[in-house]
Amino acid sequence: MPPRHGAANIPAANRHHPSAWCDSFGDVPANPLPAWWKKNSRTAIIAIVVIAVLYTFAHGSGAAKTTEKEIPDSYASKGRVLLIHAKKKSKSPVPLVLVLSDDNTRTKVFENDSGVSRLADRRHFALAYPEPVASQWQVDANGPDAQYLKDVIDYLSKDWTKVDASRVYIWGLGEGARLALALVCANPNQFAAVGVVGQFDPDPGPNCDTQVPTDRERVATLDKDTSARLWSFSSSKVR
Repeated sequence: MPPRHGAANIPAANRHHPSAWCDSFGDVPANPLPAWWKKNSRTAIIAIVVIAVLYTFAHGSGAAKTTEKEIPDSYASKGRVLLIHAKKKSKSPVPLVLVLSDDNTRTKVFENDSGVSRLADRRHFALAYPEPVASQWQVDANGPDAQYLKDVIDYLSKDWTKVDASRVYIWGLGEGARLALALVCANPNQFAAVGVVGQFDPDPGPNCDTQVPTDRERVATLDKDTSARLWSFSSSKVR
């Protein structure tokens, strides 16, 4: 019978000597990780960096959370509700965008469908979704909804974050677009640009694009693609 390999073939006196085990079992392979890392470290580091960049792009860096708030008692529109998507007390002034839904639209659903919050995280602007009473906007430049929108701007600027007053924009869909136009044209010194979204016939007025740059998006919905175009148009405008 051929000799068996293993402890039985190692003399008792030598069984505690490491070389005896190596001779019995053959060469024990070295840890392969250092050799692999030496050969592939550059590729691995590049892969890690790419993954980190893609994750940051997709999720934002320190993304803001959407919060429901009421206008404080010190404002004319006290008690009115809005959604805010902006970091508290930003270190430097940021642009502010107000986005108005159409009538009969749940504001939280509109926020999700529009994709503007995700855009704000990537482009670093403060964002507010004002909410109409009973889901109906009152399109009147001197009415309570117009005052409410002014209060939203003041509230975010004074109580929430540092707003760049030269870069305040307002976008609206449907009836929200009509109110946005009415407010902007009555207060052209307060807004740097306005976005009007909707399939209107004819286009709604008033028209004050010689005073406030106006982007008219003739589409039925305010989705992420429309939001991207509105930001591309608005972001370079300064009052």
